[in-house]
Amino acid sequence: MRPLRLDLAGFTAFRDATTVDFTDADFFALVGPTGSGKSSVLDAICFALYGTVPRWGGARGIANALAPSANEARVRLVFESAGARYVATRVVRRDGRGNVKTGNAGLQLMPPGFDVTKLDTGLTPDDLGEVVAGTPAEMEEAVLEAVGLPYEQFTSCVLLPQGQFADFLHAKPATRQQILVNLLGLGVYEEVQKLATARAGRSDAALAAVDRMLEGLTGIDDEALGAATDRVEAMRRLAGDVDAAVPELRQARTAATAVEARLDALDAELAELTRVRPPADL
Repeated sequence: MRPLRLDLAGFTAFRDATTVDFTDADFFALVGPTGSGKSSVLDAICFALYGTVPRWGGARGIANALAPSANEARVRLVFESAGARYVATRVVRRDGRGNVKTGNAGLQLMPPGFDVTKLDTGLTPDDLGEVVAGTPAEMEEAVLEAVGLPYEQFTSCVLLPQGQFADFLHAKPATRQQILVNLLGLGVYEEVQKLATARAGRSDAALAAVDRMLEGLTGIDDEALGAATDRVEAMRRLAGDVDAAVPELRQARTAATAVEARLDALDAELAELTRVRPPADL
């Protein structure tokens, strides 16, 4: 993430409208006496993105965003990330009861080649590009997608709070590793690892099934394979002979059925003849 321009009004030490232009700065240093607003510039960058600042103690300290006696604070940050330009805007207001709340928050994807200097001409929000997030609730996910870091990691390795410069160095190895994964975009390799692991698991299961099948084929050699091939060939010949004999068998069965019918008729006739008796005087 590279800041390009920061516009402030009514924010902490910057009661009047102020613009900080980073466009042509590869490196820069904020210098000045205590209370001149050096830290407020960094706070404004963090606040525009995440809606809070580490030294405020969380989102409940949002009242710290207002300059003394100011009722409204505006912060607008133009930054570049992964070749795209975004503009993040937040507005904080104090209501009639003295409560301070975020009145507006949004993130927009600026058109390619947008001239940042045009912001001085009074452009409306509709001129700044596609709306990626339009409410404070939508900002968290949208900023994470654009910057690539959640608030905790951003304030641990990009914008280190005062007095906490060594937190990243002293963090647990797992924490540092996750921060570096996000910074370097190494998450794609984690996805590749998951897919490769899943594919390897399926291949191992298939290999185990083949091994079990091969275990049941012990004692198989060329001689046994040749004998089995001969048996298969003999069975094929036998099957051919059976197929050829089936019609003859059917004809024989038909003829046998006809003969059985004739025999039944003869048996009936013989039964009638056995009942014939000659007269007694013959």
